Amino acid sequence: MPEIDDLRTPMQARAHKTRASLVAAAQAEYAEQGYSGTTAKSIAKRAGVSTGSFYQYFTDKDAVLRELAQQRATALFDGIIAEMGEELGAPAEHPSATPRRSQPISRASIERRLTGVVDAVVRHHREDPRFHAVVTERRLADPELDAATTAGERALVERTAALLAAWGHTGDCVATAFILFGMVEGSVHAHVLGHPIVSDTRFRDTLVAAVVRLALPSEP
Repeated sequence: MPEIDDLRTPMQARAHKTRASLVAAAQAEYAEQGYSGTTAKSIAKRAGVSTGSFYQYFTDKDAVLRELAQQRATALFDGIIAEMGEELGAPAEHPSATPRRSQPISRASIERRLTGVVDAVVRHHREDPRFHAVVTERRLADPELDAATTAGERALVERTAALLAAWGHTGDCVATAFILFGMVEGSVHAHVLGHPIVSDTRFRDTLVAAVVRLALPSEP
C-alpha cells in the first residue's frame, strides 16, 4: 500500500512518543465520536498535546485516519499470511508469484489454515468495529484512502490467485480470488458489524466449507 507522508519524521524518542500518542488518540476519537465529531483539536487534546503539535506531524485529520487504516490493513494482511504459512508467502515484491512449497499440501491442512484465516479476519473486525465503520464510510469520500485500500486488496487478490493456481484450480484464478475475497469480507462484515444469526463456530465452519468448494478441485 502507498506510504502515508507526514510533515515531520520523528528523530528522537520524545517525537516518536508524541506521534504514537496522536495516532492512538485519533483512533479512540474516531471510534467514539465518528468522523464528523473528530477534529485535530480533539485528537491533540486526548493525546495531551497542543493542536499546533498535531500539525507538526499530520496535515489534517484525514492524514492520520489514512495512516491508521494502513496500519490495520497491514496487520490483517500479515495475520492472513501467518495463518497460511508459506502457502501464501510469496515475496512481497512479486505479489503474483506462485507460492513455493516443498511438498503438496493436503486438503485437510488447507481447511485448517483457512479456518485460521477466517478466525483472524473476524478478530480483526471485532477489535474496533466503530473505527472500522468510520474507515469504510470515509473510503467512499476520500480518493487517497480508497486508492490505498484498493491497492492492499488487489495485492491480496493477486496472492490468492497465485495460490489457487498452485492448488490446481482449473477456472479463472483471478476472478475466483476476487470472489473469494468478497465472500469472506462481505460475510464477516454481516456477521461482525451487522446482526449475526448463527454462532461464530457455525459461521466460520460454513464459510470455510464454501471457500474450499469454490477454491479447490473437486475430489475424485
